[in-house]
Amino acid sequence: MRSPEKIAPNRRVRRKREWAETRRPAWVMWLSVACLVALAVGVLALSNSERMSKPQAINGDSLGPENDESVVDYVNRARETLDGADGTDASDPRWALVTPMQPAGTGALTGILSDQADLRVSTLLSGNTQWSLPEPASGHRREDVFAEARELMAANAGTGVDDPALDVLGVLVHGTPEQLRSLNDRPDVLTVEALPPDAVYGRIGLRPVSADPADPDAPAGDEEPAE
Repeated sequence: MRSPEKIAPNRRVRRKREWAETRRPAWVMWLSVACLVALAVGVLALSNSERMSKPQAINGDSLGPENDESVVDYVNRARETLDGADGTDASDPRWALVTPMQPAGTGALTGILSDQADLRVSTLLSGNTQWSLPEPASGHRREDVFAEARELMAANAGTGVDDPALDVLGVLVHGTPEQLRSLNDRPDVLTVEALPPDAVYGRIGLRPVSADPADPDAPAGDEEPAE
């Protein structure tokens, strides 16, 4: 019995079929071209946009004196932020920078904020350094938080806790306009500057008053922004 003969495959036909299976329809090519054109137009539009071509501010809002602003000018401007905290959002809490009359140690800072138990005390400004604070734990006082923060700042700076360089130049707080005005009326507070209630924590630039309040014409913001 004869074995069946093998028919050699037609390579030409096979290649033709493989090409037909892998060939993309014409509409796929035109769709790819259209996408590339749209991408190029988008890149060109963004490159001409002011939002992309101009440098963007890192912080959405800022608190503290501006460059070359005198102490008296800053105090007046800060007062206006409290005077303007009226209207429909007059009771809404907001972020504010409290500036002591003199750089404050733990005891002085506690005295300034002792009457504001519901005030959120967020950040201390010491020199050009920011130090975030937790809320007092159960059984602890705000003074304990300030004392612990000073110890940590001293260890971080490699100095003693009694070093005057650790005294606080400003405090970032979160409270209602009524609370902020009450702080502003204290004799041991130089001024309180408030932001609008929609200001976002973490996007606020902070610069403490570094000049002596006894010299009202001195530039108030010689220090670099706190980091």
